[in-house]
Amino acid sequence: MHIYEIIWLFFAGAFSGWVLETVMAAFKRRRFVNRGLVNGPFCVLYGIVLVLLTLFCQELSGFWLFIGAFILSTVAEWIAGHLLEWMYHEKWWDYSKARWNFDGYICLSMSLLWGFLGTIALKWGNGFWLMVFHLIPNPFGKALVWILAALMSIDI
Repeated sequence: MHIYEIIWLFFAGAFSGWVLETVMAAFKRRRFVNRGLVNGPFCVLYGIVLVLLTLFCQELSGFWLFIGAFILSTVAEWIAGHLLEWMYHEKWWDYSKARWNFDGYICLSMSLLWGFLGTIALKWGNGFWLMVFHLIPNPFGKALVWILAALMSIDI
């Protein structure tokens, strides 16, 4: 896989995660809520996890893909929760009331969801997003990746 495809998948995952988080928050609160760490339409953690899944779990299938996505996503969520609390001095999510939670940052029900979503992302999502990327003429696709990276850097 080419580096531009990896970076493209990061942005596709970050955008998809932002859409998922924003829609869920909108249903829950009955109004728009920007759920990203940055101002733009991205949840950076989803992009990072999609890239990690792509790099480390793409050879897996079936049950093992689910387990790989479950473990990798859960560890990433736990680390990110602690890092965000350390950086911003507040808890960005709290599963402490959920059954079978650890530190309030991870819980079994969400880990099962992450395993399912990671499996879906690797089985179908990556193929879709790479198809979209390859529809863009090569120089424009590479430029788009750099523009997105520059915009996110400015946003951060």
